[in-house]
Amino acid sequence: MLNIFQWVIRLLATSFVIWVVLSTIVPQTIVKYSNAEVQSNKFQSSLYPYASLLGPSLIQNSTVYFVIGHPDDEVMFFAPSLIELSKAKNNNNVKIICFSNGDALDPSMGPIRSEELKSSSRILGVKDSDVLVIPSGQYKDGMNINWEADDIAKSLSTHIVTPKDEQTRLVVVTFDENGVSGHPNHISLYHGVRHWYRKNYTYSKKILSPSSSKQSPILYGLKSLNFWEKYSFTLLTNVELFVEHLSKLLISNILKFNVNISFFSSSSTINSSPEAVPTIMIYSDLNMLSVSYAAMSYGHFSQMVWFRYGWLLFSRYLTFNQLIPI
Repeated sequence: MLNIFQWVIRLLATSFVIWVVLSTIVPQTIVKYSNAEVQSNKFQSSLYPYASLLGPSLIQNSTVYFVIGHPDDEVMFFAPSLIELSKAKNNNNVKIICFSNGDALDPSMGPIRSEELKSSSRILGVKDSDVLVIPSGQYKDGMNINWEADDIAKSLSTHIVTPKDEQTRLVVVTFDENGVSGHPNHISLYHGVRHWYRKNYTYSKKILSPSSSKQSPILYGLKSLNFWEKYSFTLLTNVELFVEHLSKLLISNILKFNVNISFFSSSSTINSSPEAVPTIMIYSDLNMLSVSYAAMSYGHFSQMVWFRYGWLLFSRYLTFNQLIPI
């Protein structure tokens, strides 16, 4: 039994070291030796060139609303996306709408967890003024509670503000139809966001065209993973990153074609076609993972019971997000 335990520890440690190389060292080395500004130490802007691991496209120049169910959802599930989309180089205005204050245990926990959400969000790169917790009582936190789609749609209509600049796209990110963990509150948000879209917008390929002066909102859902994928640590991510680097560094340059690998598939969409709105895969590097650890362990101190540390160690959601059009 001890030998098996030691073997597992060695496997995880080796996987983590490989992940650091693939997610952090390789991209930073590529930037160091391929970016003219870094090589010359003469920069044209105030932003240092920073390598990002994502594909096939990124959300930029947008107002992005993350619609979550509870304080700590933003870091436990969406941390890679929040950190990446909040980077200054992407020129996004990132906001969080949280539908409950996390008072399932006791009403006195509501104010505590609401403040913890703001603390965590600051660490992730989102300002206090861009974090909204729906007033207590409207949406009760609970594993046996479903929220009405029409109520959610009304709340979103109240709190989501369409950008005044017609060139700024409105993007809404929430859970997919499985709610990551099957949590009914998460699943309710998926249906509520879709209902909000149906009530307020009509799908049109012309509207979704990047050249259009006025664009319809884009809806993304965080792809749910099965049990083994969810707790695969960095094992599956390493395979994807290795193939991604191989594609970019060797195959695309020598054989002139691209290779893309993912262990996941996209779901159907109601407001877009795959050609118009592609799936986005965002990978954390060591720096982003460190921020996620700080946001959870320091920002959400009341939630750091023993099993949360297991989540921090094994969850793939802290190193990888797949956003699919919904």
